Formats: sequence, C-alpha cells, structure tokens
Amino acid sequence: MLEITKPELVWKGKYDNDGNLKPIEKPGPFPFQIVEVINKPRTGIEEAQETLFEIWEGKEGNSFEEGRKNKLIWGDNKLVMSSLLDKFAGKINLIYIDPPFATGADFKLKIQVGENVEEITKERSVIEEKAYNDTWIKGIDSYLPMMYERLNLMKELLADNGSIYIHLDWHVGHYVKVMMDEIFGEKNFRNDIIWHYFMGGKSPNMFGRKHDIILWYSKSDKWTFNRLKHKRRLDYIPGLSARSSTGEEIEETTEKDEVGWYSVVTVDDVWDISGVFNMSYEYQAFTTQKPEALLKRIILASSNPGDLVADFFCGSGTTLAVAEKLGRRWI
Repeated sequence: MLEITKPELVWKGKYDNDGNLKPIEKPGPFPFQIVEVINKPRTGIEEAQETLFEIWEGKEGNSFEEGRKNKLIWGDNKLVMSSLLDKFAGKINLIYIDPPFATGADFKLKIQVGENVEEITKERSVIEEKAYNDTWIKGIDSYLPMMYERLNLMKELLADNGSIYIHLDWHVGHYVKVMMDEIFGEKNFRNDIIWHYFMGGKSPNMFGRKHDIILWYSKSDKWTFNRLKHKRRLDYIPGLSARSSTGEEIEETTEKDEVGWYSVVTVDDVWDISGVFNMSYEYQAFTTQKPEALLKRIILASSNPGDLVADFFCGSGTTLAVAEKLGRRWI
C-alpha cells in the first residue's frame, strides 16, 4: 500500500504495485557520432578535422579542458543526458530549459525557399515530431513522467553549486513547481521569476495573458549569483521628494540619455523584456523563440566566464548563442 508522508504529485506509473518509487531509467550510454566540426578551438590551435560519423571518444576529458569543445547534439534528450552522465555528472554549472508547456498545440517550423516564393511549412521527421509536437496522448499523465525523468537526470548533471532555470507558463507551471520541490528540495528554491512581455493577442473576456514564469532552483545551499543592475525608466520628474512606506526619504541616483530620465536599480524577480518580433535581427521563424536579452540576464546572473551551460530543450538555440557571446561553454 502506498504511504504518502508529505504532499507530492502522483501519477500512474510513478510507483510500482508494492508502493515503491520506480527508479529513473538511464538508458545507454550510447556513443555520439560526429557529423560536423565547426571552427577552431578557443585556444586557436589547429586540430585535424574528424571524419564524418566518427565515433566520439570523449577527447575533451572529464573536465572539458582538452579542446574545450561545445556540443550541439541532435537526439532525444533523455537518451542524450543518460549518455552524458559518464563524463559530465556534476560538471554543468547552469541549466536553462524551455520545455513544452503542455499546450496541446502542434508547432511547425515555417521556412522560405528561394527569394520570390511563398512561405511553406516544413514537414517533420520522426525525431522532430517528438521535439515540436506539444500534444500528449494521456494529457497531464503523459507530460508529468516525461518531465520527472528528465529533471532527475539534470540534477545529476548539475555541479554542486549549479543552478537550473525552468521556463513555463500557466498551463503546467504549478505542477512542475511541486515536482521540483520533491526533486531538488523546497529549501533549494530560489526564485519564481515573472517574464512580462507585450506581444500577443488580447482577450475581450479576461485579462490578457502576458507573462511566463521561470522557476530557479539551486542544487545545494551554495550557488553562483551575480547581482545585476538595469535601467528603470522614470515616469516622474527627478528631484521631487520620494518617500518609502515608513516615511523616510529615498535617495535615488538618476541620469538622462537620448530617451529620457532613468535610474539604475537592482534587477528583481519581475522582468519586462520584449519578445522576439518578426522584424527583429534575432528572428528565426521559430514559434516559441525566446529573446537573447532574457537568456543574457540568466547566464550573467548564475554563471561565470568559462562555466559550462546546457540547454536540453534547445529550441531555436538562443541559450547557446548567448552563452557563446558571453564566453561560456555550452551543450
């Protein structure tokens, strides 16, 4: 008989018939096949190019120091993470994931072929079907075990002082929050970040849904955190007396640029950052693409130059692009 000692999410298949928690499957490890090697290593030292489909033999070593190669891996992330455990367990400093939100939608990638043709929708291969189809046969009972298995694997891959950021919305954010309390521990919950954006439609029957949530957990009671500052635009004239709730005057340093007056303040847990518009230089025609400014804030706050950053639901690759620009290694 299953005995519950504390609140938790339970779904069909989480426990066996005797009430024991089923172990997380860790298939593999499977060898990675190198399809392409791009650019020189960060050291600038020339290396011989590997041949097509050469079996990866882990030349980087456990510490990733030899060659310091980044990896863009194509495959089911459960199989990939299980295969990475051998060399990267406890080595990853920061994980950001933007998993499916269990929306029930069918996301396709739109591409343009040629200069004067209409936009077409790219048909998916078998592996892409799993990557971009946010529909679940058993609904939440399919979604939850998928996330549970993968989040446990990510915890093993994280360094002891590492952090994980999980990007969700109103569909399943509350379920995953409870799941993360179970896997990482309530004491390691750091922030529930609100990403507020202005794009999207408006509803005549309810308040417009204009935010996502980002859950931040650390692996332990030690984690990397770099305080960040940003400009806050002022909607009042600087110099007027401002008082706190206790009646004390607030000293605020203000400056002016070509846009107007602003103050420099510490970043809090509500982030007003624009989404990616189709006229943006970042735009990749990927339906759920996230802006570079969002990932820049996360990577700067929770990692340092040279750290290893991973994104196991790679999407349009924003995490990797920003990590590269900020001098982080990435998978």
